[in-house]
Amino acid sequence: MSVTFESAAVYLLGFVGLAAASRLPYRSWLLMIDVFKTDVPLARKRLVLIVAALTSAIALWSDIQVVGRVFACLTEAYCGPGAASGWGYLAMLGAVYFAFEAVNYLLRKVNGK
Repeated sequence: MSVTFESAAVYLLGFVGLAAASRLPYRSWLLMIDVFKTDVPLARKRLVLIVAALTSAIALWSDIQVVGRVFACLTEAYCGPGAASGWGYLAMLGAVYFAFEAVNYLLRKVNGK
């Protein structure tokens, strides 16, 4: 893997993470609402709701942690060991967002949408 590919991947995930900071709460809310809108058996609906709630909670917790770190990077003198530490934090959030959307897609398929 070359350095330019790694840098491009970090920047790409960083931009996704930047957008995910505001999209994760909204997408979590939509996921919870969609669980109740389907006409599937109650047992399946409960299972999907539990997995959706856990996935949303983990994603939102990660969102809060990363946004706090990025805020600290922007307001404090020390951000991390490198100049791109803020991009690294945002790239982590981008990876969390991709995982959240993958689980979201699977839950919608299981739930019949």
